[in-house]
Amino acid sequence: MKESLKERLYRKLDDQAKVFAWASNKKYSSIFRLSVVLKESIDANLLQEAVKLALEKFQAFKVKMKKGVFSYYFIGNELDPVVKPEKNSLFRKVNTKENNKYLFRTTYVENRINMEFFHALTDGNGASKFLKEVIYRYLELKHPENLEMVKLEESEIIYESENAYIKNYKKNVKKQFKAPRAHQLSGEEVETGKVGVSNFNINLPQIKECTKIKDCSLSMYLSAMIAYSIYEGDYKINKGNRPINLCLPISLQKYFGSETLSNFFSYMILTFKFKRNRTYTFENVLEMVKSEFEKKFKLERIVETMSNDAAKTRNPFVRAVPLVLKKAAVRLGSLEVKRHFTMTISNIGKFDIQPKYSKYVENATVTLAPDWAEKMKCGICSYGDNLVVSFGTYLKNSKVEKVFKELLEQNNIKFGIDKKLNYLSV
Repeated sequence: MKESLKERLYRKLDDQAKVFAWASNKKYSSIFRLSVVLKESIDANLLQEAVKLALEKFQAFKVKMKKGVFSYYFIGNELDPVVKPEKNSLFRKVNTKENNKYLFRTTYVENRINMEFFHALTDGNGASKFLKEVIYRYLELKHPENLEMVKLEESEIIYESENAYIKNYKKNVKKQFKAPRAHQLSGEEVETGKVGVSNFNINLPQIKECTKIKDCSLSMYLSAMIAYSIYEGDYKINKGNRPINLCLPISLQKYFGSETLSNFFSYMILTFKFKRNRTYTFENVLEMVKSEFEKKFKLERIVETMSNDAAKTRNPFVRAVPLVLKKAAVRLGSLEVKRHFTMTISNIGKFDIQPKYSKYVENATVTLAPDWAEKMKCGICSYGDNLVVSFGTYLKNSKVEKVFKELLEQNNIKFGIDKKLNYLSV
């Protein structure tokens, strides 16, 4: 008997996806957004068709999430996804009823295409691959005179997405070092259900020149800029007494040769302890970043973190607990875990577009949803000679972005700001 689509695409959630699914609620949506700006206005009908064509290849995303007794799981979705114009909405918890039960949503405005993903479905790596496929199919439909529609081969279709944590996590690793309780940003917040976004479009070659002068990587330099911006723009003003902790997610695919579309990442936490009777310069903070990277940016430490996290969801006792109790426990636990982060900084690196399509593409961005504890989060990606640092925040008049801007100016780095306040998010 031939398998139905629902049966063929059935799979369990990966270890990180379980946590996102269990913890998600209106205050913690577990949503992130990727956007691509084209050099022409978007044709809604062609975009709708492009998403459908992309799903023919990425069938691992052609799923909906169902609730079991002990956990959630994915099954195939036979319906078509819905494409809508953007209406000042950002980071809303995925409402499957409005998108035919898909775990991503696609919107457009003028010449920008946005895709928001529920983190239980994928991480930034898998989301980037899928969005690129949407862009390729869209441009082929829009410009058939210049771009021939690529024929999809059966061997290219991705039906499954492995749980790479099972294969690669280490049992019986030493207990993970616990980061101290962190300084958290404060200030007047925007109205309930709204969020602000500031995109800094930075000249990539110029900022790379600064990293050469300071003898550091781009990740180090940007981490130092953000840590110093928090120090000057919030910590000193509010007389902070806890360390600033930056959480940096790290993709594990290149370390383990995995091609999974599911979540497969770990993270490291950079900790900055400031003495009240001392004034710190940007150079001081950069040296602190270099020291933290030297101690923590090591594969064995990253694997330890990943293994400790995976072990929590793979514990036989935890697996035997009914889903309703898991969700309650994880949500309570997340209240404590989140107090150890000041800000998450997710850098997905280069957003590479194949050369024949690149002339139609202007820019790309990644933006993270803030939450009740991390009232500002940062997403970073580059396209061509443009680096976009995107801050998503619940704070109305935060000086963190102001200090970040001043650092760019002091180093004569060209940049522009695309600031959009009060996006509706509910």
